[in-house]
Amino acid sequence: MNFLAHLHLAQQCNSHLAGNLVADFVRGDPYRQFSKDIADGIKLHRFVDSYIDAMPEVKQCRQLFGSDTRRVSGIALDMVWDHFLARHWQQFHPHSLSDFVNTARNEVEPYQQNMPESYLLMMNRMWQQNWLLQYQYPETLETALVRMASRRPRLHQLAHTPAVLMANYDQLKHQFFLIYPQVEQAAKRFQPSP
Repeated sequence: MNFLAHLHLAQQCNSHLAGNLVADFVRGDPYRQFSKDIADGIKLHRFVDSYIDAMPEVKQCRQLFGSDTRRVSGIALDMVWDHFLARHWQQFHPHSLSDFVNTARNEVEPYQQNMPESYLLMMNRMWQQNWLLQYQYPETLETALVRMASRRPRLHQLAHTPAVLMANYDQLKHQFFLIYPQVEQAAKRFQPSP
């Protein structure tokens, strides 16, 4: 799951939204670095990531990628899950995607202190460029993955993943509707602990 799904799951679980967003930028024990509510959000994010990575349906989806892109397939799948969530938002949330994004931004932006610089830069770009609203368009997937590949040379294979996603679009959409409700239920049951 990427930014949109983590925010959506955090809201459903009454978890700290900024904590769920900063998780990928934090190493080590979050309880030694942040307040309990933010650290609990980081733990929820980490739980969701490990849960989804272990799902048989997700492992099956990773097999759609060739040997040249399988190593980065998890990132590409995270993006496509956010795409399907944005595209079918009304099936998962009572408010519009635009209202949700505005609410999330208002809740997240006050938490700037002691946050990693890389996180702050990413969040600034995300809000300014309306990534979460743009996720609903298939062409955004290609743009985002190609940009990621160009910014991070270790992930250069990401540039080749949009073709795989588009070639398997209907199958991935079907899998999303099987996967996401399971992730929602698991997240609601999760209890973070220091």
